Amino acid sequence: MKDKLTRNLGLKVMAVIFSAVLWMIAKDINDPVTDQRYYNVPVQLVNTGSITSQNKTYRVLDGTDSIRVTISAPESVVQNISKENIVAKADLSKVDENQSVPIEVTLNYLDSDVESIRTDKERLLLEIEERKSEQLRIEVESIGTLPEGYVTGRVSMDTNTISISGPESAVAPVRRAVVDIFMDGVTSDVNMQTQIRLLDEEGNEVNNANLKKNIESVKVTVPILKTKSLPVSYQVTGTPKEGYVLTGNVSCVPSSVMVAGKESVLEEVTQIDIPASELDVAEAEESVVRTVDIRKYLPSGVNLADENFSGNVTLTAEIEGIRRKTISLTESAIPVLNVPEGWNGEILQGQNLRVVVRGLQRDISGVTEATLQPHVNVSSILDADGNLTAGEQEIVVNFIVPENVQQEATVRATIRMTHIAAKE
Repeated sequence: MKDKLTRNLGLKVMAVIFSAVLWMIAKDINDPVTDQRYYNVPVQLVNTGSITSQNKTYRVLDGTDSIRVTISAPESVVQNISKENIVAKADLSKVDENQSVPIEVTLNYLDSDVESIRTDKERLLLEIEERKSEQLRIEVESIGTLPEGYVTGRVSMDTNTISISGPESAVAPVRRAVVDIFMDGVTSDVNMQTQIRLLDEEGNEVNNANLKKNIESVKVTVPILKTKSLPVSYQVTGTPKEGYVLTGNVSCVPSSVMVAGKESVLEEVTQIDIPASELDVAEAEESVVRTVDIRKYLPSGVNLADENFSGNVTLTAEIEGIRRKTISLTESAIPVLNVPEGWNGEILQGQNLRVVVRGLQRDISGVTEATLQPHVNVSSILDADGNLTAGEQEIVVNFIVPENVQQEATVRATIRMTHIAAKE
């Protein structure tokens, strides 16, 4: 047996080798190596916390998170490999200074006959930015016009703020958050769920997939109210300092205010009353001006209708100092009235008679001797029996003083009464 096995050993070894080569050639001919392409293979991002933990955001650029994979392997092998067997990963902890990450591709299909795996992209490209958050007040924008005689009341929302976050470049352009309410022809309260729009500085809507909002919509309630113009009622209290008086000019600007409320409430309201304590002129030496917030005196259920009106009205009480004027009298021009028959009365000359009047400057400026019409009444110097005494005596000079003017002191003049003898 040993002799048989070792006889022609070289030929036998060559035969084995030749058979193996023939087997390999046959295999290549019947199962050739081929390339198989797999498109749109997703790249899994791992260790993303290495970026987000630094309060930064990332964005994949140029579609580099989707690759084309080419696998070289015998045809019988590639026929059994699907796209699901390809695992592509990018470890974000390996990001370099150019903000790119190597893409690693493996197969979860075990076969040693796979000759190579190639990809059309070797690196994942990123844009890394600081994360920014911002809170905005939600504004209500009315679109359209209410019918005449109606206004909107105080708008309420289930929340009046929105938080946005994302890359700094996405958050920075946003300036306002608004909800739109359509008001054309509306005469009753509005209740609706409304989408929130983000606007830039020019009022253009900002739509950016990288922006995150904590809410997308908000419930808005808008009361619709009737309007009515109400006069403002006011009073003055107190007395100016001695020597000063109220001129009588008291004003309120504006004198009426447009208010809004439910129709049933407005029917019961006729005016807005400001208490006298708001316009106190006690010890004042000049005009008193007070700014009053009229909102605190509006009846319950009534509000200001004009959103551009602050609610402040201006009360003014005009005060002036009392002025005095001295007017010289002409004795010969003073009439002597009610002289009894048989008597003659005349005002002695050279007495330097003067009368002092007081009042507001505008009231006393036109007062003259002529307007005062000085005169004396002889009846005032009759005795108890109605008799006159001849000779010189004092008599009160009377005046016709205009309204709003006062005479300071009594003016007395010397009159000479002469008895005239009866003619025979």
